Amino acid sequence: MLGTICRFWRDQRGIALILVTIMLPAIIGFALLAIDMSRANNLHNDVQKGADAFAIAAAAELDGAPDAWTRAERAMENLVDNTTRFSNSGLVTLASAGSVTVNPGASSCRSRGNISWCFLKSLPASDSSPITSSNYATTQAETLFVQVTVTPESFSSIFPASFLGGSNGLTVGATAVAGSPGAVVCDMVPVFICNPFPGQSLYEVANSGQFYKKSLKLVVGSTSWGPGNFGFLRPSDGHGYGETDLATDIAIGRVPECVSARRIYTQTGNLTTKVKAAFNTRFDIYANGGGFPSKSDPRWPPAPNVRKGFQYASNGNGQGSGSQNPCNMELATDATRYHQLTRDTSFTGQIGNGGWDYTGYAAANQMTSALTHFGSSYNNTTNPPSRYDLYHWENTHDSNGNVVPVGDPNSLVHTQSVGGETGVPACASTVGDEDRRLIYAAVVDCSDSYVQSQLNGQSGAPPAIGFASLFLTEAVTGDEVMAEIVDIAGSRGRGTMENFVRDDVQLYR
Repeated sequence: MLGTICRFWRDQRGIALILVTIMLPAIIGFALLAIDMSRANNLHNDVQKGADAFAIAAAAELDGAPDAWTRAERAMENLVDNTTRFSNSGLVTLASAGSVTVNPGASSCRSRGNISWCFLKSLPASDSSPITSSNYATTQAETLFVQVTVTPESFSSIFPASFLGGSNGLTVGATAVAGSPGAVVCDMVPVFICNPFPGQSLYEVANSGQFYKKSLKLVVGSTSWGPGNFGFLRPSDGHGYGETDLATDIAIGRVPECVSARRIYTQTGNLTTKVKAAFNTRFDIYANGGGFPSKSDPRWPPAPNVRKGFQYASNGNGQGSGSQNPCNMELATDATRYHQLTRDTSFTGQIGNGGWDYTGYAAANQMTSALTHFGSSYNNTTNPPSRYDLYHWENTHDSNGNVVPVGDPNSLVHTQSVGGETGVPACASTVGDEDRRLIYAAVVDCSDSYVQSQLNGQSGAPPAIGFASLFLTEAVTGDEVMAEIVDIAGSRGRGTMENFVRDDVQLYR
């Protein structure tokens, strides 16, 4: 009997069953916890992604315009479609549909469907600090961010937490904050222009077809600002940014920092001799001697096509034969021998009618035959081509209409006019790229009283309504800069500024 007891005591068979029996509740409990945690995590992931998507869609519309909030709400309603799983309600569509309810205590806070949002003008300095009413925007112009909150969804766990004194249910919600700094441009010429078509947005004008091919007489505004007036930009901390600094940056083609449409830092003043010379570097016109701008400085090369209707400076015989010095030239008066890309035939204020002497240009520059490849439908005034498109064609085609690289000796740039002028730069020692004659400018609504109050010396910082690229059609010889609008930034433009203007939206929380 004692031996039987001893053998039983030493027998280890079946011990695993005992251990499993003891551990089975814990194993099942941990398995249920793992399943619940996975379900809750997936639900939170779905809800958070939905909040992020709503916030980003809304923030993309916050450009400071009077209808920014309306467009942001429309974007949340129409552009975002998210669903969640694993809540007690099963498959739930996160929607912003129906009528908007405005918070009576804060008009910038609203709700619709199963989301709510607040438009914000600022964020707390620390991410751990809560957003309060002091951060709420009161106007659409000052709105920089949007906070979106998704209504929490109920979630019931499988693990019986109530056995341990806890709750079997919880709610899962999410909040996201996104913002947009507005359109941002880097490496732009420090210039702004007044909207040539006041009362209309750039996009309305672009859609109507009024914007392109028309001459602009850009005249410094000084104290009076209207359509076509222009002024200069300065760095944000650039008080004391002087004439030489400005002229240098215009010659190079960039303001020394990125520019946001939310707030451009303006500097009004006159079109001085130095500033004119800075613009004219693009036309291979440089100061005599060692003055500014130096022809040997590679920071401001001429464009590859500088045809400008100039002749060698006269020696007194009236024929412009002079010393044949390409750095000493003057504007010719005989348009049958020397012909630049002329301005429009008539103007309303400072905006041209879009008609210019295309056939005269082709004849004087002996390109009438060559330009038949460019387009036979163009004539003198009713349907002339864009001057920029013609400039680009000359750079990239030969007399037979074949495509050639920019700078190729067979391009139309090398074709001589009746008077002997070509478009080949000869004064400077280097040549820039084709876009040297393009300048990118901020466009400002100068009809707005607030903007007008900001256009005063070096103290102003008005918002811009957009950015435009302008083609310089003539060398600056007077008190105006002649240009042609090529494109505007944004989806309604021609697409040539897509890589130039950044309009980023980011999540902040």
